[in-house]
Amino acid sequence: MIRMVADRNPRWIDLFFEIIEKAYQGREFVYENETFRLDPTLVRPADFHRRTFSSSPTSYESLLKVLDPGFKSLASSEVYRVRTGWIARGLIGYNGHKIRRIAIDEDLFLIPDLSQTPSVGIDTSGLGNNETIIVVCCIPDYDGAYFFLEQHMELPKDKQKNELHWSKLNESYRKKLLENYKLTLSICCDGLLVIRTNALIDRRDKIENLFKNLVEGCLSGYEKHPTQKTLRPALKKKFFGKVNAVQTHCDSDFRPLTPNKVVRLLVQTLAKRNGGYSEKYTPLFADLRSHESRPLQITDIIAGMTKTIIDQGRLEPLQLLPFDLRKMRKYSDHPPKAYFWFP
Repeated sequence: MIRMVADRNPRWIDLFFEIIEKAYQGREFVYENETFRLDPTLVRPADFHRRTFSSSPTSYESLLKVLDPGFKSLASSEVYRVRTGWIARGLIGYNGHKIRRIAIDEDLFLIPDLSQTPSVGIDTSGLGNNETIIVVCCIPDYDGAYFFLEQHMELPKDKQKNELHWSKLNESYRKKLLENYKLTLSICCDGLLVIRTNALIDRRDKIENLFKNLVEGCLSGYEKHPTQKTLRPALKKKFFGKVNAVQTHCDSDFRPLTPNKVVRLLVQTLAKRNGGYSEKYTPLFADLRSHESRPLQITDIIAGMTKTIIDQGRLEPLQLLPFDLRKMRKYSDHPPKAYFWFP
């Protein structure tokens, strides 16, 4: 139980983080001898100094309603202070607490970083009869992302393998995810690279060369283009920072390449710089099957959603990356397409 006794109680910042954590996870919260049974909730910064509530408040709103007025007054400034405020402290980690800030259009949410460990997922999803979507999903918090899919989106697991899987979801669950694509993407990922190609089905080269050239083609070339000439090296460096020395999970979708080899090729390719040199790199392969790996299950859902919106022709919030066809000359009749997203 937390008890507020002074206008600037030093535990108020802990109260701030505990509300974010327990609201997100839909846990029981005890405040001033009163118990609030919270549903999974996305917290907004303004919630901490709200003064008006509906006539039929939720349990979360009931909690906000009874918060100490001194806490609310202090929160109205401390939540937003740029370098020393509560959000700023939570983003870098404070007293065992860590949070993430999620911006969706005009909305801003604060969610807990449950695992405090980044990871990467590599997965594929079929598109039509002869194309494949390859997804590299950078996951800042796999426990928090998984909780969102399972509890906020209420996705059911496949009963046989006890895992989340896009292909096992019925139309209503898929519709719910697609209607919340940007929110789901923002909570589950902090970087996404997507490649659309027929090369995994119509193989005109060794799979090792195909995979390497598909990744390289997203981020090379266009040296004379006014925006691409600086964007592409910057994106390559940014993706490299997200995958280097980070546990990377990959399914067996690129046979005969082993998942371990796929991970090495990805990190190795992203490490290359103009001029022929490479940054030092450390591939870290997480040797887990999909039912054992939360990052793989998260990436499967993201891949399924992403291939669907691409197939429907509505790319937002993804951005198109012109593909450097010099890397895939044998596919000039059916050139790959590439997309990326960063929050």
